[in-house]
Amino acid sequence: MTMMYVLHHAFRRDLRDFDRAAATTATGDAARWTLLAQRWQRFTHELHQHHAKEDEILWPLLLERVRAASDAAAERVLQEMEAEHAVLDPLLTAATTELERLSQAADQRAHDLLCDTLGDLVEVLGFHLAHEESAAVAILQRYLGGDEWEELERTRFRSKQSLAEARFFVPWALKSLPAHAEHRVLNLGGPPLRVVHALSRRKFAALEAEVFGQPG
Repeated sequence: MTMMYVLHHAFRRDLRDFDRAAATTATGDAARWTLLAQRWQRFTHELHQHHAKEDEILWPLLLERVRAASDAAAERVLQEMEAEHAVLDPLLTAATTELERLSQAADQRAHDLLCDTLGDLVEVLGFHLAHEESAAVAILQRYLGGDEWEELERTRFRSKQSLAEARFFVPWALKSLPAHAEHRVLNLGGPPLRVVHALSRRKFAALEAEVFGQPG
């Protein structure tokens, strides 16, 4: 379950970075907004991928098992997970639209709306991830178990990536992780993951600094 927590950390971190960048970027700085809009597309891609796999694979499997066990409380939690995903989608779409508008013209209305939307997303996604970690993970552990979950994560949750995709994903996932957690992930991934990280982390950090105006 290590990668789930790593991804949750990355989603929370990115939203905080976008929230801070939106508040400090001048409305007329089209070049910076273009960089932020491009980076936002990478963030939303990873988040949508993560949620799609939960909605299409994990929640249906767990729902089948909790219903077979007549576990009404667990079923309610899983239904809440799906509902929370649905609440996030229009907020993500709104932020995408507002970033696109700002990358094209100095639009104070779009800037104000974006700051509000990102503030809402920090709160809504933060609540959802905490709810998943506090309630859904316990259901997963009860009805799947460690070995079955590891197999499911390995075979169904880990998408095949091109080298270019991996050179973004690996340093992105590991960015700002505590050292002990980064070492654990790199050890679990083995030599291929360590090589990709070594080859990509400096370029990724430089791009992050350009986008967010801070060390990556």
